Amino acid sequence: MFLKKIDAAVQFILRWICIALFAVLGALLFGNVLLRLSGDLEQFFRAKGVHDAANVIRAVLPITSFHWLDEIVELCFSALTFYGAAALWAIKGHFSVGDWISKRLPGDISRNIYKLIISLICLSFLVIFFAYSLNLVINSTELSTVFQIPKKLMYSSMPVSAFIMMAYAVSDSIIIIKGMARPLEHTDS
Repeated sequence: MFLKKIDAAVQFILRWICIALFAVLGALLFGNVLLRLSGDLEQFFRAKGVHDAANVIRAVLPITSFHWLDEIVELCFSALTFYGAAALWAIKGHFSVGDWISKRLPGDISRNIYKLIISLICLSFLVIFFAYSLNLVINSTELSTVFQIPKKLMYSSMPVSAFIMMAYAVSDSIIIIKGMARPLEHTDS
């Protein structure tokens, strides 16, 4: 019961992180397009000799560029990518080519062994990914150009999401092992 509440909370948090990041990216894109259109409209009016209209546009939108846009977009996309992957992993919604092999295996035991092998391969990848991404975060000393945001912040979504996915992979492996042990318990009685 307690683990189900933690699972629901993790899924809720990951979902809302992704929604918030997507909203920020959408707002930045909208603002950038609006800024470019206003700049083009201002240049058009200046080229046509209508300097008063161009001055009105510049007065309404005094910002001439989002020179910092790349940094925030990079931060949002990296976090969205990895937290989104963790959110999909949690609900088993990630892409797969289908489970056509286990359907061809004889018996429940061979199917469960196959699923356990797949789960352990995924867990192995996640452990390696976690270790290398954590090392990257720990050893990173770079700062972003405009806001001087530590790149560690941008990279931190990798080990955090890897840890979340590892927890789910361990849980999946335990469930498979418990499923394999149940038929043995029934045959002993």
